Amino acid sequence: MPREIFAVIIFLFLLVIFLAWRLLRSNTWKQLQLRKAAKMATGGDTDGMLRYLERNMRRNDVSDPLTNALIYFHIRSGAYDLAERAIRDAIDGGDGSGMALAQLGYVAGGRGDRAAAEEYYREALDKDDSLKGTMYINIAGMLIESNERLQEAEDLLRQALELREGAAKSGVHMNLAMLHLRRKQPVDARVQAMTAYELIPAGSLLLNTSRANALAVAARACTMQGESDEAARLAGKALKLVDEIPGMEKLADELKHMVSGDTPGK
Repeated sequence: MPREIFAVIIFLFLLVIFLAWRLLRSNTWKQLQLRKAAKMATGGDTDGMLRYLERNMRRNDVSDPLTNALIYFHIRSGAYDLAERAIRDAIDGGDGSGMALAQLGYVAGGRGDRAAAEEYYREALDKDDSLKGTMYINIAGMLIESNERLQEAEDLLRQALELREGAAKSGVHMNLAMLHLRRKQPVDARVQAMTAYELIPAGSLLLNTSRANALAVAARACTMQGESDEAARLAGKALKLVDEIPGMEKLADELKHMVSGDTPGK
């Protein structure tokens, strides 16, 4: 074989390897992998999804979409030890990001240790100013849940609202809805929840879960107003988005009660 042709073949071979390597490291490839994992989850193969995420994620980077998905799933499922282990592994591997600290805050919050969670959130904020909007929302959310320092929570949410654009404002509106529920202001709560719902685009498993949460808050506000039929309608709409999704059993059960008119605590 002539040397020139051989050189061209080698060049093309190396180019293919390079392009394949770039694809495997690209966001497009990560999104395809996430889509595959989501299909496993919706198909009921939770164990397969977890194995797939663990096999393909970057263990030293919590911002990697697959690593983040695994941690998020464990947190939503209440498997806080598994979530923390994944985060600690990333930190031990060199991830010194504010996001890693923020995720430790999610774990602490899930365990009910609000003081530790707030400390992690504020440390994350000190390390990465770009997390300001998210950390304000997280801290405000904990204050609302514990029914403490509600005015501070509202101030943080108003600041976060100024820092976000478009669909990213949905989380702020959701927390404002929860704040109004806490203050027994169902009309304002319903407006904020439906604003959040309208801002969240339909599509992925995660987005549909967020839309369902917004509808659930609006349904609770309707129940508080005595509008049981509208509460059942909104709850039914939310239930279609999350029914049989792993990790969402608690919300699904609450929605089923509202659909039937048998709201817990009524």
